[in-house]
Amino acid sequence: MKLKLLIITLIVSVNLFSAETICRSKNRFAINIGEMAITDHYLSNQEYKGLSLGLDINHTNYYNNTNNRISWQVYDHWRYGRLINPSYTAMIQYIGGNIGFASHYNWLPIKNLRLMAGSAIDIYGALKTQSRNVNNPYSGDIQLNLMASLGAQYQLSFNKWALTFDYLATSPIIGGMFVPEMGESYYEIYLNLPASLNNVTHFTSFHNRQGVNGSLSVNFVLPTVTLFVGMTHNHQWWQANQTNFYIKELSGQVGIALNLGIIKN
Repeated sequence: MKLKLLIITLIVSVNLFSAETICRSKNRFAINIGEMAITDHYLSNQEYKGLSLGLDINHTNYYNNTNNRISWQVYDHWRYGRLINPSYTAMIQYIGGNIGFASHYNWLPIKNLRLMAGSAIDIYGALKTQSRNVNNPYSGDIQLNLMASLGAQYQLSFNKWALTFDYLATSPIIGGMFVPEMGESYYEIYLNLPASLNNVTHFTSFHNRQGVNGSLSVNFVLPTVTLFVGMTHNHQWWQANQTNFYIKELSGQVGIALNLGIIKN
């Protein structure tokens, strides 16, 4: 009898919780560890692979507390990579990151499933240094992109906690980037300013800039905090001045989120 009563109470609690709310964390902090591979033809024609470490920070909220359909997000994603060429004769150290601001429209097509669609303004920058004694041992990336952003969240609710599965991905649409000509040093670019800007600044769209940056997480939503584990994937390609660039990264992540936001179902 007690077991039946416990089961009935649990079912009622689950239905009440899931019918009323879907929880969303406002402040997320995660550390990442994984593998990165880059190709930078300004430095080398070879692909360099190695360990990557990262820090992801995301802040989300709603524009209006009485309207839980439109949300905003500010994010900072930073990576460090220590990468080796296939012959183990040279190393590239990579430090880079993305900062951006996104807006999403949220809707609930069925109970416990939330979909998101929107766009983001993304600024990407990176510095790469090569260990070889060459004329140009440094390479820098600067990009400004308008991104498409899509996401989904599914929630399983229990009495005092919930389990959610989140996925969010962005992909570049249009923007601009800095790419020097092959063999041209940054000092030469500086000496020839502003005329050199015509050769190193480029419009970007699908013809010369493609990629997907996504994250998948499993979230244990508790009354005051959310604990989560997941993975991130990042595949980016761009080309200008007959120079190609690639970034491939796959990482695991673990983190914590504070200050839960609520979407009413």
